[in-house]
Amino acid sequence: MKFLNKGLFSLIFFLFCGCAFFQATKIPENNIENSLQKGKPARPVVLFLGDSITHGTVSFNYVNDVKQNHDHDRFNFINEGINSRLTDQIIEQFENIEKLSPDIIFLLIGTNDLKASLNEGEFLSYQKKWGLKENPTESRFQENYKTIVRFLKKNRNSQLVLISIPPLGEALDSIPLQRSMDYSKIIKKIASEEKTGYIPLNETLVNKLKESPEKELKEYKRNPWGMYVSILKYYSTTKSWNDISEDNGYLLLTDGIHLNDVSGKILSSLVTEELIRLSSKK
Repeated sequence: MKFLNKGLFSLIFFLFCGCAFFQATKIPENNIENSLQKGKPARPVVLFLGDSITHGTVSFNYVNDVKQNHDHDRFNFINEGINSRLTDQIIEQFENIEKLSPDIIFLLIGTNDLKASLNEGEFLSYQKKWGLKENPTESRFQENYKTIVRFLKKNRNSQLVLISIPPLGEALDSIPLQRSMDYSKIIKKIASEEKTGYIPLNETLVNKLKESPEKELKEYKRNPWGMYVSILKYYSTTKSWNDISEDNGYLLLTDGIHLNDVSGKILSSLVTEELIRLSSKK
């Protein structure tokens, strides 16, 4: 009987895990590929291009929040965010992006490029997933990012906005967070050189961390199981991203990487402000 109960419990647990990870990896229905199959939309197209922060299944879904808090009947919102993407995977989407010909583009990419450059363990996990042939470096990120921006600017009807990456971890003097600031400076410099819009997400969140009364902010350390537990909690309990963030000892991030409700709302607000500004120019 005990064996039967253990087996039943294990089965239920694995079913829960399977459902949670299905939800976490489910591709956005309003992605580029699905949108192209529907034909050219009548409304202006707003494209969100990025990684898991934009995907919004293991992080606060800022794209949906922007859509819900904006005049969503005026625009056709496209979510081309995919978990774990690096700049290399954005480059692979050039053909589809060109076919879509979006009116406004928000680009948020670089966290995984940074993570893959931190140590061998991080690199190997991305190599296994994407078949990376070389170790991503800061200079390679800069080169890829410029390639992406210059490609997106080829469509003169598109308005482009670059977003700096979130802090990696919250300990202000830690190497991962300092490197996230370095990568964000690269993005800001490219935005200035290429005359695109720019949203200072990293700067805004770092300033918020500096204002925190917390004496010891948590440093990012690679912990895949911690991330998986956070995902499982979100999809199998009533916990919010803020609750999970608190469980893990963070203020603005759920697991040292992804946005909770507080930081996600900050990003949503910054994007909405920029969208209003750009749409008023149309």
